[in-house]
Amino acid sequence: MSEKSDRLDLVLKASNEGVWDWDVENGEIYYSNRVLMFLGYGRIGAPNIFTDPEPYIHPEDVEVFRKKIDRVLSRNGRFIAAEPRIKSQEGGWKWFRVRGVPVRDKEGQLLRIVGSLIDISKRKFAEIQLAEERGLIDLLLDSVPVNVYFKDVESRFVRANLATAQRMGAGTVDQLIGKTDHDFFEAEHADSSRAMELELMKTGESQQEVLEHEVWEDGRESWVLVTKKVWYGMNGDIRGTFGVTHEVTELLETQNELERIADELKLVNRDISQERHLLKLVIDSIPMFVYFKDVNSSFVLVNQGMAELVGEDSPDQVIGKHDRDYFSPRFQECSESDELKIMKTGKPIIKKLERIAWKDQHVTWSLSSKYPWRDSTGKIIGTYGISGDVTELVETRNKSTEIANALSEQNVKLADQLALAREIQQSAVPSSIQGMLSEEMEVSFSHFYQPAGDLAGDFLEVIPLRPDLTGFLVCDVMGHGVRSALIVSMLRGLLEKQRVFASSPSEVLSGLNEGLSHLLERTHSEMFATALYGVIDLGSNQLRIASAGHPSPIISLHGETQVFDLKGKARGPALGMVAGIVYQECVIPLDGLEAIWSYTDGIFEACSDAGEEYGLKRLCESFEVLQRGESLLKEVVQSALDFSNQKGFEDDICLLGVEFSRRA
Repeated sequence: MSEKSDRLDLVLKASNEGVWDWDVENGEIYYSNRVLMFLGYGRIGAPNIFTDPEPYIHPEDVEVFRKKIDRVLSRNGRFIAAEPRIKSQEGGWKWFRVRGVPVRDKEGQLLRIVGSLIDISKRKFAEIQLAEERGLIDLLLDSVPVNVYFKDVESRFVRANLATAQRMGAGTVDQLIGKTDHDFFEAEHADSSRAMELELMKTGESQQEVLEHEVWEDGRESWVLVTKKVWYGMNGDIRGTFGVTHEVTELLETQNELERIADELKLVNRDISQERHLLKLVIDSIPMFVYFKDVNSSFVLVNQGMAELVGEDSPDQVIGKHDRDYFSPRFQECSESDELKIMKTGKPIIKKLERIAWKDQHVTWSLSSKYPWRDSTGKIIGTYGISGDVTELVETRNKSTEIANALSEQNVKLADQLALAREIQQSAVPSSIQGMLSEEMEVSFSHFYQPAGDLAGDFLEVIPLRPDLTGFLVCDVMGHGVRSALIVSMLRGLLEKQRVFASSPSEVLSGLNEGLSHLLERTHSEMFATALYGVIDLGSNQLRIASAGHPSPIISLHGETQVFDLKGKARGPALGMVAGIVYQECVIPLDGLEAIWSYTDGIFEACSDAGEEYGLKRLCESFEVLQRGESLLKEVVQSALDFSNQKGFEDDICLLGVEFSRRA
């Protein structure tokens, strides 16, 4: 016995959990040392948080906590599962995961409840921090003056900031999601962009600050600096690509203007080299920085813009001076080296991006072109150059690169958090469902659940109400991802509040619609959910059913399989669309009813290679020809998968089957 006790202690230490044992008959509570340590009590004086929770459970959690205890004490509940905040002896609040199972005698009388308790404060705080970080990320994305976007493996936009949506002409981010470059650009450019993204996903390499020429559907042309990288999922699988782009059309036009001006200056230098007063008139009219230097790199002639750039009032104040009078020694050496090279080789330096360090320590950037200065005989007598200030563009480009790297790191963190959210959501799906049994009939349940992404918007519930009365719900929330998953959590919570009305499909759907409508109105969200709720009543030998915009169920009645016609009166609008709706229900006698199958639209929207949907007709035929039993739903799903040539499903898959067997 000591060896088993030691082994149990080791297991509890390894899992960081404590145990508790509540003797319900005697009102005594036992806490392990780990629980006492969590709560800050000694062996003597520790309170029973289950019999008197109000002083110790957080006011926002105590009502739910007490209901979970009462369900076991008075309604034959099978377990306690809660995550309340509990006050320690020092007065601080901590989050705990509390689990417990009842121990009953042969007559079903409750003797004790035994369970475990573990501190989950770090996880809860991490979840709160994650929500805040996601909000900051959305704020950052919509604040940065660059285009940031994510695409899936089909090059469809799945996330972007508002700047990207507006530049693409989509208006809003939601209107951009799901579209590709082919919806906005001329075909050749869109095909080239798609090919590049396929190459990135194939090689795992990244595209760093590549200059791309864009041709839009309306004929417009633009230039952008593009940084693209591969988007990896939480398991290292390739989810698509993400990128940061910055439009540099104006910079390119400036470069072209520089080249044009340089050509003009060559002609001026050749034709009127002896008439410098005319040259001065020309260069002073140019909206760039223009200068001429002799063979010793001293300024001979500058325009007004260049004079103002170096802090002088007029060009005459610059004449005879040198770069060393204005710039750092390092920049002066680099500039002089370039000029010596030009005078030696006679070859210009075109469009050089220069980092300019000034004597007062501040730094700017310029795009410069320098040429050999020749006299009328062709002899090189110095250099001349034209430059434009591109400091703002360079700083923006550098910032874009930093943002891309930061987003890459955040992508990894978000993937980890999505994995945790998926694990929590999947834990709510039942592994098996208890059937029903009466003297005349046996009812069995089967289900199939397959999310399309990290977080699902479909779910199902089977609610035992009495031995002869069971409710079931199949629900499909609009969209995918975090928003849909949150609505699923809201609906599950609302469904729990509707349990008192669970025997009435009409009242359940009306209550869910009312609760969801008010939640969406307070959060200014535009979401909705379709739902089908039914109640199997063996006592009255009937099935009552109501629909909130959900696909009609398929039934097998008197040997015939068909899509059941709800006849209008039992079909209302989707949940969350219109507050105050009173849903109607219809009744199906159990006599002759052999099975009913409820499902979400992901199963029949599977498409073949030719783009044809699987459809309700094929779905109905599958239920009719396939063998009934536990594997029926898996075989139906496989039939749809075969029809789509194994491409998989783009939406969540959720099916619930109920089969009725008459007993001899």
